[in-house]
Amino acid sequence: MADDILEDCLERGLDLDAGLDVFLTQCARMVHAPAGFVSLRGTRGPVLTRVLGDLGPGVDVFQAAHWTGPRRLQDGRMLFCTRLKLGKLELGGLGLVVEGRFDDGGVLVMKLVEAIGEQLDTAVLGFLALTDGRGALERLDDLAHDDTPEPRGRIGRYDVVTPLGTGGMAQVLVARARGPEGLGRLVALKRILPHLTADPAIVQQFLDEARIGLRLSHPNLVHVYDFGEAQGAYYIAMELVRGVDLDRLIRSLKGPLEPAHAVAVVVQALHGLHAAHSLRGEDGAPLQLVHRDLSPHNLMVGFDGRVKVLDFGVAKARSQRTVTLPGIVKGKPLYMSPEQARGQRLDARSDLFAMGLILYEALTGKRAFDRGDELASMHAICDERLPRPHVIPQPLWDVMEVALAKRPEARFGGAQEMADRLADVCTPARDTELARLTSRHFPDRLRQFNQLDRTEAAGRPGVKDAQAQVETLVRAAPRGAAR
Repeated sequence: MADDILEDCLERGLDLDAGLDVFLTQCARMVHAPAGFVSLRGTRGPVLTRVLGDLGPGVDVFQAAHWTGPRRLQDGRMLFCTRLKLGKLELGGLGLVVEGRFDDGGVLVMKLVEAIGEQLDTAVLGFLALTDGRGALERLDDLAHDDTPEPRGRIGRYDVVTPLGTGGMAQVLVARARGPEGLGRLVALKRILPHLTADPAIVQQFLDEARIGLRLSHPNLVHVYDFGEAQGAYYIAMELVRGVDLDRLIRSLKGPLEPAHAVAVVVQALHGLHAAHSLRGEDGAPLQLVHRDLSPHNLMVGFDGRVKVLDFGVAKARSQRTVTLPGIVKGKPLYMSPEQARGQRLDARSDLFAMGLILYEALTGKRAFDRGDELASMHAICDERLPRPHVIPQPLWDVMEVALAKRPEARFGGAQEMADRLADVCTPARDTELARLTSRHFPDRLRQFNQLDRTEAAGRPGVKDAQAQVETLVRAAPRGAAR
């Protein structure tokens, strides 16, 4: 797998960090690891580090890169670390965080992590050897990021700047459009993972997302600019949201959001959903679009306080040719509606149930029907009554109970109605308050986005307008305090 991923990077002119991003995510899925890291070292120290998820308190990734074997973390999880080396050549370290008791001390998991490390260090050396004939550590020195990262690699008419994240189906990269007048705006470039490009069903789902995204236009929906195919790589160019997803925000707080903040996030997301649910086709008939995969992961809270819904990857519309076979259930089990869990026909009210579950998690810090097993969780969603947690005020709970009704006809008639009712019982926080919240808890991420915005190739022709737009966005984003 490592060879395939890095070969793909070589073919497209992408650098090593893009490959590590995909590799780390796929290996974490292999061992059901919610977090992990890869850190590579040159002659003078760490030069390239990719971190997935939350490593937990007390873990310094640069120290952990020197660890070997399993270690119990403060939060009870186990971190399995292995060194990346061939002979006397020390390349860095790899670690994966796994939850569980491990009566055997984690021997089997450790062996798997070591095997992953052996595959990765060989692939890294091969990548370096093919890109430059110098020594491996000297080549790694060149990858150390300075304050003005240059574009590395191209996909279609987009110059890739840096990887942003990887999911089960696609990788998202920060890229810059290149047009007749030179470099343009920064975008989030989503591309299918290299080992999935031969799967027609994955490609079709990806193209469905692109076609739907091009039709959507609302301040609370991520805007899709373009999609296409270049050298066998399917991609979607979309708005680059400078912020963090709600899941990361909840985890960073290590507890619930204040009701006004939680309601503000959900109300904004509901405004975006209302626009999507109301979308009409060229014939004027409603498309009856349903997101079907809502979760805290695809609600982005921007550093400007604006919330955006993304990932319409498994959405379905009336006119779509691609259909789900009967009995096949798509979506995240913990946020499904009862009718979705049963594989029944869905309408917009299914998304309202998911929004109710997201609001519950934002207000409590816990997932409403998480039973530790997907099937048990789906049964709970269908059949179990949800009691009111004491942290949720009764007027707010009364609204949430309507959204979380087991029968669709007992829920709100639409997303706008649910948003209005929420705002009536709890005044949503202003955008500036959400902006302060995200900036305060993610100062490093805000700094990274500001750094990317400053790479607007000063002095190159044709980028002045784009530079002015980006600088305006940066000035509008409040500066965060240290964590």
